[in-house]
Formats: sequence, structure tokens, C-alpha cells
Amino acid sequence: MQKQTPKTFEDKAKSWTQFPDQCKSCGLCIAICPQKVLSWDEEVLGHFGQHTVKCDVKNCIQCKKCENICPDMAIRVKD
Repeated sequence: MQKQTPKTFEDKAKSWTQFPDQCKSCGLCIAICPQKVLSWDEEVLGHFGQHTVKCDVKNCIQCKKCENICPDMAIRVKD
């Protein structure tokens, strides 16, 4: 698989970044998100050729639960 660049979703005061090369599409982040702002990204494939995750950053509360649960450190949440 060809190396992919990180995909960042940004709002005025925050950003949520997905690193496709590190994502194994386990879905733990989607399951733990209290706001349900994470979903599968139909356009970007991860490490094993599965869909990665995208974020509705506008409704994200930056709790960082997704970042903390990711076993592959494929998510970064910044404010």
C-alpha cells in the first residue's frame, strides 16, 4: 500500500486528525465516542485496506476518548 498523508478535519478552534497508515479499522473509537461524531470514511482506506474513520468535528467535544483508546495511535485531537 502506498503511504497516505494524514486526513484532518478542522473547525475554528479544534482539529481532529486520522493517520490512515496506522489505522487498522478496529472501530474502537467509533464505539466509545459519547457524541457519536465518528463514522467510517468511505474514501480513505487504512493499513489493512479497510475503511478508516472520519469526524464530524463541528460536534466533537474534544474528550479525546478516541485518541486514548486507539491501539495504533492513529488519531490526534487538538484544540
